Amino acid sequence: MQKRINKETLGGIALISAAVVALIWANSPLASAYEAMIHLEWIKGIAIFAFFFSIGIELRHEIQHGSLRSARSAIVPIFAAIGGMTVPVLIYSAFNAGLPTSAGWGVPMSTDVAFALAVFAIAGSFLPKAIRTFVLTVAVVDDSLTILMIALFFASSFHMLSLVSLAGVVLGIFMPKGEKILPKLQPSVAFIALPIFALFSAGVNLANINFDDFSTSAITIGILVAMIVGKPLGVLGTTFLVTKTGLGKLPEQIKWADLLPTGLLFGMCFTVALLMSELSFGESIVEHSTANLSVFIGSTVAALLATLALTFRKRAHAKH
Repeated sequence: MQKRINKETLGGIALISAAVVALIWANSPLASAYEAMIHLEWIKGIAIFAFFFSIGIELRHEIQHGSLRSARSAIVPIFAAIGGMTVPVLIYSAFNAGLPTSAGWGVPMSTDVAFALAVFAIAGSFLPKAIRTFVLTVAVVDDSLTILMIALFFASSFHMLSLVSLAGVVLGIFMPKGEKILPKLQPSVAFIALPIFALFSAGVNLANINFDDFSTSAITIGILVAMIVGKPLGVLGTTFLVTKTGLGKLPEQIKWADLLPTGLLFGMCFTVALLMSELSFGESIVEHSTANLSVFIGSTVAALLATLALTFRKRAHAKH
């Protein structure tokens, strides 16, 4: 258990470190070298393929042996994932209705599995294992559903990243005995593929952003509110409705007092959000940069809020 937590923590640190390096590099005297590097699209394609390939294998495992193996146990995380995707999309769309920026509706849609589990490993390791499984399952399902959205709305544009994402998750789902290679694949994804993708995607050149407009931009407001408020509200609200109506049931080990602070983890939308930003705004430098910086800020705020809330909850646990 401790070994797994350490890996998740280090993986999350590697992911964020790569994003910070990208941000610094893109605004340094060596920015031209960064610009030249990120044009090597095939490297980013391999990285995102590896990530979604691992997601596909995890989804297959959950269907066969985990939280999705029976309808009764699968209903709650599946509906929670759908709610956690729908509410942010509606919030973003409300702020960007009638604007060209409405194309970015998919940016705040998907929780970052690696990022969320890393913060959970740091601040939520005292919680029952069932809560970690719930977080993992919801995040894997919403990543997988995001791939479906990519297939429906972006694959027709033949963008390389949309196609390799779709190919990765499909191959992962249908990979015979994929669970056997997952223990070796996951460290490569956590410590190589995801940091490479973040390095290639998170380098926002701040010269492309007018900070007088940034704070009032519909993109900025839509993404931040959708991530920080919409994601937790969508996941927890849907979970509440599904359980209270008797449609589904949470494991007995999961208490609402523990689940509420954990819900803030779902506001961390990083890897897939950067992918959706590129698919939505890749041809528009200002909008793309604004979206990426908003994702960076939103993920950081969500991580801090989740850590703070879980720290307070840990003190309550210690008193019992």
